[in-house]
Amino acid sequence: MIMQMLDLDASKPRTFIRSVFLQMLSENEWAFDLLYCVAFMVMDKQWLERNTTYMEFNDVLKSTRVQQERELLMDDVLRIEDMPSYSLLC
Repeated sequence: MIMQMLDLDASKPRTFIRSVFLQMLSENEWAFDLLYCVAFMVMDKQWLERNTTYMEFNDVLKSTRVQQERELLMDDVLRIEDMPSYSLLC
């Protein structure tokens, strides 16, 4: 999900979010790892809040992706640590 969201598997950039993330990665080599952890925590939180079953896994995955994309594109988010959902790690 993260590789696709960030468009990292494409040979040519197709999304702006890729540029945003690559800038973050150039400043912090742990950016991908942090984003992975944040995404996992967001997914877990949504899963528990919705009382989801395995049949709804794709729905939770999609909503997690949308939330992460929205947060990465916020004006005041310059690092993974600036994302609102980063607080779930602490």
